[in-house]
Amino acid sequence: MKANLKILIIGDVTSPRGVEHLKSNLWRVRRECGADFCVVNGENASFVTGISAELAEILLRAGADAITGGNHTMQNRAAYTFMDDTREMLRPINFGDSAAGRGYTILDANGYRILVINAMGCVHIEPTLDSPYPHIDRALEREAGNYDFSVLDFHAEATGEKLAIAHAYDGKISVIFGTHTHVQTADEQILPLGTGYITDVGMCGESGGILGMDKDCIIERMKTRLPNKYRAASGTPIANCALFTLDEKTGRITAVKRFSF
Repeated sequence: MKANLKILIIGDVTSPRGVEHLKSNLWRVRRECGADFCVVNGENASFVTGISAELAEILLRAGADAITGGNHTMQNRAAYTFMDDTREMLRPINFGDSAAGRGYTILDANGYRILVINAMGCVHIEPTLDSPYPHIDRALEREAGNYDFSVLDFHAEATGEKLAIAHAYDGKISVIFGTHTHVQTADEQILPLGTGYITDVGMCGESGGILGMDKDCIIERMKTRLPNKYRAASGTPIANCALFTLDEKTGRITAVKRFSF
């Protein structure tokens, strides 16, 4: 086993072109940065309508070890069977047990057992779900002794809510990262008890727009307050990421680096 385990996180995939960008580049980037494990938030891979089974399969072949979700994940009912059958595919745990799929999974990374949890916030985001705390607590308690390290994707709008989760689980979860806003934050850090954290990893999709969408479309909606069809931006795809280095002896994060490709 390596002395350090490197975990690569990719921000929200916003479109099929974002999926193609990872298909063309993710394995190369993993080799270059020495990533042992990779989590991709794919909740918008089908562009505003969740993620399809076909696009999820492409992401897994492209180098994602786990795919996490968010508020749009459950919109694509055609993917429910795939979510039920595929342990690498997650949706927020606080959708509850009646929802298709699962909110956490345990996967292998170079002989280590990685617990990956996906949860969603409750502030300024729809649908409004139960508090994530008891769901996360139950997952940690249920799987105690069954994993070596842990990762939490907290899909939320409010930065304060993300920071609260981070401090609540500092030292209990190895890596905590935020998704949903599509804007990479500059606050990557190691919390006092050794958890690696970033408020939002960013996005993977077309550049030159607004959060991956055509800027003129969004500006028109803002000006008129009238609905119009969302369109993807037309710029060159870019992937925002964060790389966490974990000391396997202590279980603490020793470095966090954000970058894009």
